[in-house]
Amino acid sequence: MTTSSSVVAERDETGRIFYTTVGHSTDIPAKKTARTTDTSRNRLFNEKPLQALGRSISAIFLPAGYPNTVTPDYLHYQMYNDVQEFCSSLSGLLASRGALEGFGVGNASASATQALLLSVLKDVCSRFTTIIGAYYFGTSLYPETKTFRFLADVINDTSIVLDTISPYFTSISLSTTSPYIPSGSTLQITALCMSGAMRSLCSLVAGGSKAALTDHFASPVNSKGDVGELNAKNASRSTVVALTGVLLGTLIVPYITTRTSIYTALFFLVFGHLLANYLAVRSVVLRSFNRQRSSILWSTFRNPKAGADGRPIGLTPRDVSNREIILDIPSRIRDAVADRVIGHCSLGVSVQYAMTRCNTPHVLKMLQYFQEEPYVLFVAESRSWGRRGPCILVSFKEGYGSLDQLRAWLHALEIAAMWSTRHMRPSAGPSEIEDMVLSTHETLRKEFSRFMGCMKEAGWNIEEGAMMMGSPGNVILSPETTKDA
Repeated sequence: MTTSSSVVAERDETGRIFYTTVGHSTDIPAKKTARTTDTSRNRLFNEKPLQALGRSISAIFLPAGYPNTVTPDYLHYQMYNDVQEFCSSLSGLLASRGALEGFGVGNASASATQALLLSVLKDVCSRFTTIIGAYYFGTSLYPETKTFRFLADVINDTSIVLDTISPYFTSISLSTTSPYIPSGSTLQITALCMSGAMRSLCSLVAGGSKAALTDHFASPVNSKGDVGELNAKNASRSTVVALTGVLLGTLIVPYITTRTSIYTALFFLVFGHLLANYLAVRSVVLRSFNRQRSSILWSTFRNPKAGADGRPIGLTPRDVSNREIILDIPSRIRDAVADRVIGHCSLGVSVQYAMTRCNTPHVLKMLQYFQEEPYVLFVAESRSWGRRGPCILVSFKEGYGSLDQLRAWLHALEIAAMWSTRHMRPSAGPSEIEDMVLSTHETLRKEFSRFMGCMKEAGWNIEEGAMMMGSPGNVILSPETTKDA
C-alpha cells in the first residue's frame, strides 16, 4: 500500500499532546483520523473566554513549559512572594513620605541645599554599605539561601520603619539626661543614613539569594529550565504587583496622616510582609546539601529508632524542608533527633589559627592521622562560657571537593554526637579526644557510601553541595610533621 498521509503526534511545551494529519488517505482507521481533529488551533478557538484569558495570563507571567520546566515549589513561592511585594510597595509609600519630610519637604525653614547635602550623605552611607556588605556576605548567600532571603526583608522593613518615623525624631531631646546620645535633627539624620545603609544591604543580600533561588527553580529533576526567562517573568510579575500596590496606596495614604494611624498601618503592613516572606521561604524545597540539611539527614540516618526494624532511612527534600530552621547560626552542630545544639564547627580555617586554639601535640597528631584525607580535623579548647559540646576546626588540603566538605562536616557531627552521649567535660583529656576522633572516623568511613546511596534514592542532588561559605583562606599544600630534636 502506498502511504499518502500520516498522523503525527506532538507534545507542546506545556506537556499537552495533539495530533496533526499530513496528507489524506481513506486507509487510515476512522478512530485515528478522528483524533487528528484535536489540534492546538481547534482547541484554541473552542476554549471558553475565561479559559483563554487564563491561558494568556499564564503565558505572560509564567515560564514557558510550566510546570515541566520549573520545580514543584515554584508556584507556592511566587504566590507568597507577590503578597510580600504588594505589602512592601504600600509600606514603601509611607517610608517615602517620611523620608521626604526628613529632607525638609513642608518645612519653611529648610533649604534645597540642606536637602541635597542630606541626600548625598545618605547615598554615601548606602554605597559604603554595599562595598562592605559584598565583602562580608558575598560568599554566604548561596549556602544559606533561605536564611539570607528572609533576613533581607527583615533589614528592608527596618529601613522602612526608620524612614517612616524619622520626622518625629526632631521632637526628641535627650541632651539634658544623655548628652552623648544624638537628639533632634542629629538623631533624624542618623536615622535616615541608617535607613539608606540598610536598604542598600537589603538589595545586596536579596539579589544574591534570589539568584540562588532562581537557579534552583530552573533545575527540576527531569528537565532544565531557562534562568534568563525566569528572571524576566519574575521581573514582569513584580512590576505588575508593585504598580498595583502603588496605585492603591495613592488612594489610601492621603488618609493616613495622624501618628496613630501611621503606626497602625505600618505595623500591619510590616507584619504581613514578614509573614508572607517567611511562608515563601518555608515553601522552598532545596535538593542540595548545606550544613543544617546534612545534619538533619545524618542524625536521622544514624538514629536506629527512626526507620522500621532499625534500618536507616533517608528523608526526602520535602521532609527536611519542613524541619529546617530559617534563622540559625550555620556553625552550630545540631542533633535533629533531639532538637538541641551539641557543638560548633568552623570549616576552612588555617592551621595557624588552629594552633591558637589547640595545643601543639594535638595539632601534630591530627596532621599525622589525617595524612591520607583531604581534610584535617582539630578539637579546640572552648573559649566561650555556656557553649554546649566541643568546638571543632577543619582545615582543607589542596584539591578538596564538595564531598570532602560534606565528609568533614559529618565527621564533626559524629564527634559532637558521641561527646554528647558520653556527657564529656569541656576539659576532656587528650587521649579521650583522640580516641573519639579515630573511632568516629572509622564509623564515617563505613557508613558514608551507604549514606550517599540512600540520599540519592531519596531525591537529593549528591553532586552539588554548599557546606562552606566561600573558599577557605588557606589550604594545606604538603602537610608535614616535624619532631623536636
